[in-house]
Amino acid sequence: MKALIIVVSIFLTGCSTIDNNLLFKKSKQVDEQTQLKIEKKEIPNDELKVLEGIEESLESITSNITKLSLENTKTVEKISSKVNILEAKVASLQIALASKEEIDKKAVNQTNSTNQLGRENYQAAFELLKEGNYETARSSFIAFIELYQNSELIDDAKYWLAETYYAQSAYKQALEEFEKIQKEFPDSGKIPETILKSGFCYFELGNFEQAKRILNLVMNQYPNTSVARLAAQKLKTINLTPK
Repeated sequence: MKALIIVVSIFLTGCSTIDNNLLFKKSKQVDEQTQLKIEKKEIPNDELKVLEGIEESLESITSNITKLSLENTKTVEKISSKVNILEAKVASLQIALASKEEIDKKAVNQTNSTNQLGRENYQAAFELLKEGNYETARSSFIAFIELYQNSELIDDAKYWLAETYYAQSAYKQALEEFEKIQKEFPDSGKIPETILKSGFCYFELGNFEQAKRILNLVMNQYPNTSVARLAAQKLKTINLTPK
């Protein structure tokens, strides 16, 4: 009986040892798996830090680009403002010169009373334009155009009509009038100015490519003239304008 008890005791002790070994191995496996999970978590955390660093760098770069862009825009706006002032002065000079040259030159060939009356109406509309009374001048030029289709001043009247729109930033209407003159009066002395101003209108309307095409055309067709110089100045403005 004692021998049997001893044998059973030894057997139970062995089983206990085996169970302990199994528990130890299982615990070790759990520890290893936990360690792996920890290591796996550490890798994404490192990548996250790198990503955050990149995002911070990108944010800084974007901020600098925006700042430079704003500074460039302000510079362009200043240049555009100066160009617009110069263009306005040129327009005033054109008006002053026209009052002395164009009207008197064309009046020589106008001999009958109807044409003379038309000349007086044209002069009245022109005086309103010189004073900067654009809306009234516009109405007067429109009336002149309707009454005196055969006048030699008709192309001039239509040109200055277009200028009244341009002066008030109605660029779409101005463009339509300038382009009409090019089609209706291809031999007019106002053609260089109408082409130039068409380019200006396209620029103001945001069609930079068409504006550049027309302004280059002016420079090529009318070299060493005031319209060519104005075209070159406007091209510089276009090239500096943010797209």
